Amino acid sequence: MRKFLTCLTAAALLATPAYAEARGFKSDIGTTITGPLKLEIGVSDDLAHRANHLPKRLSHRGSGARLNAAFANNGRYGDKAIEYLIEDIQDELVQDFSKRNISLSDDAPTLLKVTIEMAKPNRPTFEQLSHDVSLSYQSFGIGGAEVSVEIVSAGGDVLGTASYDYYPSLNERPGMTAATWSDANRAFSRFSNRLSKKLAAAGAGTT
Repeated sequence: MRKFLTCLTAAALLATPAYAEARGFKSDIGTTITGPLKLEIGVSDDLAHRANHLPKRLSHRGSGARLNAAFANNGRYGDKAIEYLIEDIQDELVQDFSKRNISLSDDAPTLLKVTIEMAKPNRPTFEQLSHDVSLSYQSFGIGGAEVSVEIVSAGGDVLGTASYDYYPSLNERPGMTAATWSDANRAFSRFSNRLSKKLAAAGAGTT
């Protein structure tokens, strides 16, 4: 059994796609942004596709992974997993915005559009486990996430953009205590902290 789990672990770590290279936080938000913001959170078409399918691009699947292996091939996360990711990043943003007095309102004319471009779990999701009976929740690998932001005025002008991604190196690889979305949760937390600092410096939320 131990040998079997070791093989799964190695496969999951090697399954990290080549595009997953952390670039950190980038932003061109420099314009003064006054008044409350309307928060809108969504996911990219690619991530939405992965809720119930494997990635469209073969290069985004795990190297050497079995053809239909959902976890190793970075797909079939399940709709509930996507809902969880949206709720998690929303909770992080609301909390950090509150700390820095950035007002949010559904009626605000300025839109803060946050998109989860990609997310990769550390452990198989419930949906992935149901697709592959040979999988175990003990399987784990490197996770992470990528997020982008657009700030759009009432007239449709883009006032600023930002992006952040985080995929730990092999030296930071998760241990056996990692939860399903540990690295993605960390990515959202760090992104939220950096974005809220940037927006506070730009005067967002004030009148």
